[in-house]
Amino acid sequence: MKKLFLLLLPGMMLLAGEANAQFQKGTAHWGATVSAEGTLTDFETYESNRLKTGLHTITPSVQFGKFFKDNSLFGVKLSPSFNYYKSDLKGPNSDNEYKSNNTNISLILFARRYKFLSEKWAIFLEPGVNLSYYHGKNTASDDETSNGYGGGIYIRPGIVYRVSPRFAIESDLNVLSLNLQYYHMKDWDTFHFNAGATSGIQSYFGLRASWYLTKSN
Repeated sequence: MKKLFLLLLPGMMLLAGEANAQFQKGTAHWGATVSAEGTLTDFETYESNRLKTGLHTITPSVQFGKFFKDNSLFGVKLSPSFNYYKSDLKGPNSDNEYKSNNTNISLILFARRYKFLSEKWAIFLEPGVNLSYYHGKNTASDDETSNGYGGGIYIRPGIVYRVSPRFAIESDLNVLSLNLQYYHMKDWDTFHFNAGATSGIQSYFGLRASWYLTKSN
């Protein structure tokens, strides 16, 4: 049912009538979110060895925009991501430890066009351009470090629920997104294209607290 709802959203945008609510020209938009995830494993491998692993990731983001006309805005987003991984293999003939720390910082320029479905609900379409810097360090090769950069373009829809005139909860609908990325590292370059397919429901939605501030409210 959730997938069907997401797939019908573009049609809802086209068929929905004009609602009286709107974001007025000059309104300032602020948004913030933070996501965190982690996994721990502990199991026995070959020759009675014991392998323990841990992976932890935290990704905060903050964004700002301003409406240059009713229901249309330009904005900028800063989104760093911090990743820490550790593995420890111990046994009769093994005693190996590996650690890595990776940081990715993305700066995103985006535009949005909103369409209200009611006084409380709105949908939007967001094209954007992102630039990113990558820094990684691991203990596999005498504390080797690596740096790189990337860039790309994307387009995705989203949905907004206005809790009050100033505050809203919104979500990017990544299952309907298109994303083209380029990455450059020391020893390789790659292009990556994603058409919104994802394996986890947590990747479909990303809830964000948002404020829409005007002089009148």
